[in-house]
Amino acid sequence: MAELKQDAMHPLKHEQCYLCIMTLVENPPARAPARADLRRPHKEYMAKLENEGRLFGAGLLKNDKENETADLGYGMFILRAETRAEAESIAFQEPNTKAGLRTMKVVPWLRGGGRYQHFDQLYQRQRNDRSAQLSTRQWLME
Repeated sequence: MAELKQDAMHPLKHEQCYLCIMTLVENPPARAPARADLRRPHKEYMAKLENEGRLFGAGLLKNDKENETADLGYGMFILRAETRAEAESIAFQEPNTKAGLRTMKVVPWLRGGGRYQHFDQLYQRQRNDRSAQLSTRQWLME
């Protein structure tokens, strides 16, 4: 997994990550499962990445309040990985992508700036909190 790096010229720590941007395939393979059948496996895969500490963030590229979508893609997740090969080997296992229902574009992102340390500490605390585990289970059931 990516390691936070810091030097005198760059006082904020940096971590190699990858943006994994997904788009929907208009004409999926004939033998592909239904999108609805992969909703739970997708959420379980994202939960697995989160539990491993690899997932920095994930979600749909939209704003429902303003009925706004993005030309960039359908959804994305930010993956902590040292190399493109590592990121691709993980990203292309996402169930919808693996089944041919989504395409996946992997873009390097050098994480740095902002108060990420605070975010990471909060994340670690939540992972150890039983109520956060219950929330994850509720999310998987949606």
